[in-house]
This record gives sequence, structure tokens and C-alpha cells, in this order.
Amino acid sequence: MLLRFITPLMLLSFTGDALAALQNQNVQQGMACEASRPAENVIGSVQLQQTEAGTIGVESRSAEIFADEKAYFTGNVIIHRDGQWLSTSKATVDQQKGEIIASDGITFSDGYLNVTGDSLFLDLNEDRAELYNSDYRLQDHNARGHAERLSLSRQEVLLQDSSFTTCPGDSPAWQLRAQRIQINETSDFGEAWHARFELFDVPILYLPYFNFPISDARKTGLLYPTFDSSSNSGFEVEIPYYFNIAPNMDATIAPVYMSERGTMLKSEYRYLFGQNAGQFNLEYLGNDDTRIENKKRYLWHVQHAAQINPDLSFYLDATEISDDNYLNDFGSDFAGRADTHLYRVAQLDYDNDNWTAQLRTEDYELIGDYRSPYRTLPQLSVDYSAKTLHGFSAGIYNELTYFQNQDQSREYATRAHIEPSLRYRYEKPAFDTEAELSYLYTRYWQESPDSAIAESVTRTLPRARVRARMHLERSVEIGNDQYRQTLSPQIQYLYVPYENQQDIGIYDTSLLQDDYHGLFRSRRFSGLDRIAEANQVTYGISSSLFTQNEREMLRASLGQIYNIEDSRTQLFAANEETTTSSNSEWVADINWAVDENWSLRSSIQYDTELNSTRKSQTAIEFRKDNSNLVQVSHRTATNILNNDIEQVGTQAVWSASSRWQVAANVFYDLTHDRLNDAMVGVQYSSCCWALRVSAYRRINRDLEPAFSANQINGDTQFDNGISIQFIISGLASDNSGLINMLEKSTYGYRRPFYLSN
Repeated sequence: MLLRFITPLMLLSFTGDALAALQNQNVQQGMACEASRPAENVIGSVQLQQTEAGTIGVESRSAEIFADEKAYFTGNVIIHRDGQWLSTSKATVDQQKGEIIASDGITFSDGYLNVTGDSLFLDLNEDRAELYNSDYRLQDHNARGHAERLSLSRQEVLLQDSSFTTCPGDSPAWQLRAQRIQINETSDFGEAWHARFELFDVPILYLPYFNFPISDARKTGLLYPTFDSSSNSGFEVEIPYYFNIAPNMDATIAPVYMSERGTMLKSEYRYLFGQNAGQFNLEYLGNDDTRIENKKRYLWHVQHAAQINPDLSFYLDATEISDDNYLNDFGSDFAGRADTHLYRVAQLDYDNDNWTAQLRTEDYELIGDYRSPYRTLPQLSVDYSAKTLHGFSAGIYNELTYFQNQDQSREYATRAHIEPSLRYRYEKPAFDTEAELSYLYTRYWQESPDSAIAESVTRTLPRARVRARMHLERSVEIGNDQYRQTLSPQIQYLYVPYENQQDIGIYDTSLLQDDYHGLFRSRRFSGLDRIAEANQVTYGISSSLFTQNEREMLRASLGQIYNIEDSRTQLFAANEETTTSSNSEWVADINWAVDENWSLRSSIQYDTELNSTRKSQTAIEFRKDNSNLVQVSHRTATNILNNDIEQVGTQAVWSASSRWQVAANVFYDLTHDRLNDAMVGVQYSSCCWALRVSAYRRINRDLEPAFSANQINGDTQFDNGISIQFIISGLASDNSGLINMLEKSTYGYRRPFYLSN
């Protein structure tokens, strides 16, 4: 082996500060997260003469060299070989055996591992190093520890009688102590044998074998456990296990023990194949001890999306629950506790230049004691739109649908619908106008025990619609700032003649919600089972304010429908004689981004004849960033299933410091003078661990009192609970914040404004 020794005269080529930095780079440890990783490539500040590949360079204050045998170096010894650096006070190089021995304290780095220890033995022939009583740090990862013996060979690190942690400081919050730890430079994971896990120097778990991540890569293994307590379910503990099946597939299985109910098994499988992606979830509780009957509880969810070719795509989304109380008792990521129904759909879509087609089947499952809705099994729709010629365009919409009642096999219907239309549109920068003439032909074949439902019905209705809008704008100065203001008044006339439709069943039709944009629809109902007559004029005005960089900061709208003739068409026969007012409610919307932090959204429907508010919702939010926000909201609605609703709520997430975060929400029912939902959570986070504690109180929506063993008739029931989660950084990753707790609460968090910026 060729050894090239640099003489003591070369000491002038580096400074004492650089040598001190080299010797102390792994000794100094700060308490802050940023200080827990050593400075990279500190040893590079030492100016050494370049050596040939495979050779070594040595510097020292004194040297005793025996040709072709041994060389002894003392005093600030620096040894460099193929990217490996060693600093020590004494070193011996055996040229014949190809060995280097260093003692009296060493500092070693190979670009992957930085080590300080008592002594080192390096076998140059086998490319193997032994270090004793050493402290190590992974240079590219926030991980460190101590080892009585540390072995390096061919990109592999073997630690004996060692520790591992990602926490800074002399007393880490957690650490892994093991008889043997093995880390490979090419792997994202380490392995430990006969390991014990310690929290604040207290052993809490022994593992004969354990593998752990040293980067953010995915790895099969246990995830964080969660501990909860609920008045409905008792003490709960969930321990998820993650399976990294392949780069495009993974799965999670999580047993959940509930002291009052039993043990539930949750599972999730996710996949991604080229143009296909989806997931499948299953939750199952074989025997719910709190129920008298229907003790088997379950939820399944499937979602799949596929792009078959540029024109053809497929989508599937379905959720099923065992009983109406499932969401209230257990919650779900796929439906809210306050949801009134589950929606399931499978559809195949074709989209080309002039043609769109869809084959769809859909199903609604109502949650509660309601009449079963109809399934769409299936629906085929085809829509053709001709290209515009001098402002004119023509189209035809065709639909064929079969409906089947979920519970009554004798209730079914087939609906065929054809809707040709002719449109004209004229557009200029300052205004635009459009006119539309349609002919709606619908044929029903029905089977129902209701004698009012005819076996065969044909309905033909023309529809005419004319709409005109102006687009005005000007520059305005508010304070010292320049803005662009737009003003868009519009007017619409809609005509549809009246036809009694009470001999047609209700299969997929409901009353559409009203807002400013909804005033200018050509229909009052979704679906085709009811087409409301109209002889009405709709007018409204909308104004927006834009900053100089075209950020929309304000939008306000106001509108009303004036009925020349009263409308009589209602969903059900009992209301057929009911007519609407000649003037519908005034509808007003406002969206206002006051500044970068404050925002307001408000909408209202006001009945001028009754002098009352039909619906309103208002939300004011202060948002500093995604981790700091406060929102206050109020909403009212009248005659919702013969009930009035008035509710006020507040939601907040706030970081009190870099380590403390608080979240809370409160929703109060002013109509019934009761608390509907409340939650508070606190999280403490350090560099390497976090503790999250939360408590909640929410109204218990018992939709099946006959099956509940704990139901007290006549009294409003509440579910109270607490949750504790301990999160360890460095053994897994958890990116969820307290804002997720608000999003998963009964009413959930929503941003209050939707401006086009």
C-alpha cells in the first residue's frame, strides 16, 4: 500500500480555529431544534494537500516514521483517506498490516457519520473501523446516540450497547437503548435487537426486535396509539399498524378496544396504478354490548377513479353503515355526525368535442326514520351541443332512467326525457345577452300502490328564457389606495306554462337552495319530476372591488324574483294549492376580504310580506395563518321539517407559543336553549415529541332509541369524552394539527369566503 506522509511543515496550511471546530463539532449540542444537527462539512475548512484515490494523508506536530513499517504521529494529528477524516492526539499507522490505531480521544467523519470517542481502530484492507466509547450523529438526519462499540464497514454501521434518539440535549425526552443497532447508509430504516424504549429515562417497553425510520420514507410498523374516553363507549385505545406493501400500495389495520362496547377492527387499503387510484375501508364490531338488538356494527367505504382514455373516465364512491346511529356513535372520515344521508354513485363519463354522455347509478340512504328513497338503476344521459354560428347554437339533451324503491320492490318507474333547445348569445365588453327556447318532453311508466300515481304519464312543456347583463367598471380611490370597481346589473324573464303533475311520483327531485346566483336559474327543483311554472322577472345587481394586482377583496350582490303570476307547483299534493308570493324573498350575499387577516361572508333571504328572515348565515374570521385563526358564525332557517333553527358558534385554533397550540369550538342552539357541540384541545410540541389532549361534549342524536340499552326517554342525551395522544417524532411522522380536530367535529370547520383570487 502506498502511504504519503505530509511533513510537519504543512501545519502552516490550516488554522487552529479550523482544527478546534473539527474536534468539537459533535460535542456541542444546543437545546433548540435547529441546533440539534451539526454543522455540515466543518472538516472541509481544513486545507489539506489533495491525495490520490486510495492513499492517505497525515498531518501532525511531530512524527516518527520507520520506512515500510510503522509511523507514529503525535500532537493535533489529522488523517484523511477517501472522504474519511480523523482528528486525534496520537495515531499509529502500520503500513505492513494496513492498520491505523488512534487513542487519547478521537473525532471521526466519513460524510455519513460523525463520531467522537476514546479510540479508533481502522483496518484499511477490509475497509472496517472500530470506535470505542463514542458519541455518534448521522450527518444528514436528526439522529444521534452513544455506543460502547461502533463498527463501520461497507456503508453499514453496527452499534453495540448503544442508544438512539432524535432529541437534542443531554437528557432526551425519549431514546431507544439496545444491545445491538444496525444502520445501513443506503437504507431509510434501522434495526434494533433487545431494545427498550425509554421516556424521560424511564423504560416503558421492551422489544426483542424493532425497526425504525431514520428518514421520512414509509415503513411497515406500528403507528401512534390513541387513547380516548367517551360516556357512550367508555375507555378507548386504538393501535394502528401500517403495511408498506409497495410504492403504489399500502394498508392500515387498527384494532380499537372500547370498554363499554367491545373491540372494533378498522382497516384501510389504498392503491395507485397509472390512471387508476382508489381506496377501500372496512370497520367492523361483531358484538356491541350497549345495544339490545342489531349488535353487529359496521361501515364500509369504497372509492375509485379511472381515466380509461382521454375521452372516457369512471368514478365510484359508496359508503354503507349498519344502522342509523353508527355515525353518531363512532364518527367517520367519510360522513359527518350531522349528515342526514349517505350518497353512493358509480358513473361512466364520455366527453368529446360536441358530445357528452354519462351512464350512472346512484343511491341515497337516509339516516333516520324516513321513507326510503329511490335508487337510480341506472340512468343514461346523452347531451349534444352544436357549435356556435353567428351567436346561434342548438343542442339536445336526452335521458333514460329507471328508478327502484329501496324497500318496496313493487314501486318502480321508468322516465324518458328529451329536451331540444335553441340558444342565441350576443356579447360585447360592456354587456351580453342571451335567449333560450326549449321544449321539454317527458314520459313516465310507473308502478306504485299510491292510487294518485298514474301508470303512464306524458308531460310536454315549452320554456322561454331571456337574460341581459351589463358590465361596468371604474377606478376608485379609497384612502391612499387605488381600486377597480365593477358593477353588473342583470335582468331575466322566464316563462313556463302550468301543468298539474301530482300524478307523477317523486323519484330524484327536491327544492333547490336559493342564493343570488340561484335566482337566475331556469328551474326551482332539481331533477325532472316537477317542473315549476313560471311567468316571472328576476333582477339583481352585483358589485366587486379589485386591488391593483387584481385581487378581489369585496363582492356584494342583491336580487329578487317578481312573479307576474303566482306559482302553484309544489312537491306534494297536500301543498299543491299553496301559491308563492308575487314577490319572492330578497336575497343578498356579501363576501369581504377586509385585509390579509380579516374576512366576512354573509347571506340572507328576507320575506318582505312576513317581515321575517327565512334563511341567513354569517361568518367572520380572523386568520393569521393556517395555525392561528378565530371564526364566529351565526345561522338561522325557518320551517325546516316544521322546525326553526337559530344557532351561534365559534371556532378557534391558536399557537400560544412555538410549543403550545390550543383549539376549541362551541355551537349553541338558541331555539332550544342548549349546547349542541363543544370541544377543546391542547397540544404541547417539542422537537422530538408532542402530547395532545382534548375533551368534547356533543348532543347525542339517538335515531334508534328502541335498540339502545341506555336511552332515557324524554331527556336530551349528551356524549362526553376525552382523548389523549402521545406523538414521538423520529420514529414515525404525524403532520396532523389541531385544525383537523375542528374539521372532524359535528359541524366542522369551513373557510367563510370564496372570492376569485
